[in-house]
Amino acid sequence: MRYHLREHAWGLTDTFTVRDDAGNAVFEIHGKFFHVGDNLVMRDLYSGQELVHIKQRVISLRPSYDIFRNGEHWANVHEQFRFFGERFKVQGDNGMVFHIDGDLWAWNFAISDDAGNLLGRVGREFSLFHESYGVDVANGVDAPFIIALAVVLEMVKDHQEDH
Repeated sequence: MRYHLREHAWGLTDTFTVRDDAGNAVFEIHGKFFHVGDNLVMRDLYSGQELVHIKQRVISLRPSYDIFRNGEHWANVHEQFRFFGERFKVQGDNGMVFHIDGDLWAWNFAISDDAGNLLGRVGREFSLFHESYGVDVANGVDAPFIIALAVVLEMVKDHQEDH
């Protein structure tokens, strides 16, 4: 399934919509006010149920974000000190490691698991909408989690461009 997100849409108090290929709004992501660091919540647009909570770790040398599902810590995404190899490490609480392969800065990358299974692809060329990018999620894969990874990587990219 393919989802579309507007680039640079997130913010501390902003709300933005994730759309499907038909242009239907399916998820809503909004920033929580009065928090230090990035703090976003993704909700199912129809049920209002919180699906994912993204919180930035503000006391960290490199960008680091925690992803929560159903109130429980699900994964940590952090930028590594590396000149070669993977720039980001995504570690799930269940021991699973996710890999980000491709060119994050050109907004064309894949997300796979430790076994090499493709979980999703992110890229501008996938999107039907102006100033947006597409997130292709493989069948049977947790779409809110893959979308949350894409949002986290966009936040890291934007923070790096600002500094």
